[in-house]
Amino acid sequence: MRRLKHTQTDRERGAAGVLVAVMILVLIGAGALAVDVGQIYAERAQLQNAADLGALAVVEACYETGCSQDDFQDEAETIAESLANANSNDGQSNVAEVDLSVENQVTVRTTTESGSNSFLTNMFASALDAPPVAVGAYATATFLYPPTGVSVLPLVFATCEFKDDGEPHKILTHGGSAGGSGPDEDSGKGKGKDKGDGDGDGDESAPKKPADCNSKNPSGQVVPGGFAWLNPNRDADCEVRATVGLWSDGSEGLAIPTECKDLFDPDATPSLKDRTVALPVYAYTCEGMAKCTGSHTEYMIEKWAGFKIEYWSFPGHSYDPSGVFGGGETGLYGTFVGYAADPSQFTGGSPTPNGNVVVIDLID
Repeated sequence: MRRLKHTQTDRERGAAGVLVAVMILVLIGAGALAVDVGQIYAERAQLQNAADLGALAVVEACYETGCSQDDFQDEAETIAESLANANSNDGQSNVAEVDLSVENQVTVRTTTESGSNSFLTNMFASALDAPPVAVGAYATATFLYPPTGVSVLPLVFATCEFKDDGEPHKILTHGGSAGGSGPDEDSGKGKGKDKGDGDGDGDESAPKKPADCNSKNPSGQVVPGGFAWLNPNRDADCEVRATVGLWSDGSEGLAIPTECKDLFDPDATPSLKDRTVALPVYAYTCEGMAKCTGSHTEYMIEKWAGFKIEYWSFPGHSYDPSGVFGGGETGLYGTFVGYAADPSQFTGGSPTPNGNVVVIDLID
């Protein structure tokens, strides 16, 4: 009989099949892991967006009142929860906490929501009896009062014009009042003659002239008028950069700077009406000081103010359908309002209130 012989090749038959089977299992497991990890990252991205937007929205809603835990907690949670669900693909996100304990800061923490718990059930790993994963995110936003910024209008207001009372005000340019400075409320001068009743109360039988805010310089000299023009930046059409605590150059004369005339043309810029802008407020001018020469005046900037423009009156550039301005009056009419400025246009900041312009941004 012939004896059968087994070669080395015969002994390795079937090994490839086993190897392929093992590799298939590994590849399936790796694919399942990739899908689950991708799901976790996608969920966390949605939660982070929700936390970011929630923190910013809460700060924007409460910075004017101080974001107090006692007065604003319930409303803050409502705002954050609405944004959390809106930024979730399945509409199932949970706001774990809205923290208002730190002054001028809001922290929002979000977690995924699956049924009644805050865990994310894995699609494939659960087949291997892997536990669900807790996914969460948080964001902290704050508001600060910026010292440096850019105004789209080259205007500067006197401190005495800054009335943040929610009411509209007519603000006149330097020398822009047809009626002069009006009555002196401190001394009683200009309050009208007494009618003869002997009570000395200065009965106001004569009509008052419209008041024109009078600011002063360090020497105590009066600078009549509510605001004046600043020199626009050389690299911009009609913008001015100003910094609290520094001098800003005034524009010569009372006319609108040439670069800004189109801004006050209702046909060229219809969006100026009802627009809120940030404007610098000055504490005093350099008039009476050695640095003032001729018509060149500088203004010491004290704060920033948000101002909503309604009407304006300037020679050749007016929009006053309601007849707010009298003959010869030049200026603006509008309301000082709280204003959240663009962080790309304003830098620095302090938590100490100064004016009503703030910068809202994420810090964590």
